[in-house]
Amino acid sequence: MSKRDDILYTALRLFNENGYHAVGVDRIRDEAQVSKMTLYKYFANKDKLVEEVLKLRHRMFKESLEGAISKATTPLEKLRALLNWHIHWFFSKNFHGCMFIKATGEFHDTRDFLAVSREHKNWITGLLTTILKDANVPQPESCAQLFEITIDGMIVNASIFHSFENIQVAWDKLCEAVNLPRLPLDEPTI
Repeated sequence: MSKRDDILYTALRLFNENGYHAVGVDRIRDEAQVSKMTLYKYFANKDKLVEEVLKLRHRMFKESLEGAISKATTPLEKLRALLNWHIHWFFSKNFHGCMFIKATGEFHDTRDFLAVSREHKNWITGLLTTILKDANVPQPESCAQLFEITIDGMIVNASIFHSFENIQVAWDKLCEAVNLPRLPLDEPTI
């Protein structure tokens, strides 16, 4: 791994676990075992580092989610796989909430972070739109928005309550609202 990657992956872990404002560049430098000069060689300032971390998180998220969905054959199986991927994440030891939601909350006035967060959420909505179109759901674009917003709510709910039952109930109601059959989710192994 390159020094740039060392810095990025260290920052990703630290920001995910602790938030953005709570982690300074000195801590990232120390844990990545690079000099401050090396850190600033690759990232002009902390804002640029945060932006690149969010882009990395999006790529990792996208590859992992697409991999999980690619194993499914029907649109309903893909939809179920999408939510089961999220459930696996919600109940993993690396779950500390959504890095995009956190960045938007901590840096709500910074357009670059907002643009990266919007791009990520729009990608999820686009993926859902495709799946819902293939499942012949009426108004797939607006239903995809509903699904994406509900998933964001599940992220927050999982952070607070850590309850699979809450997620299953919300999912059942969401499927019912768009006239899909009940798609039982895989209960996490905790």
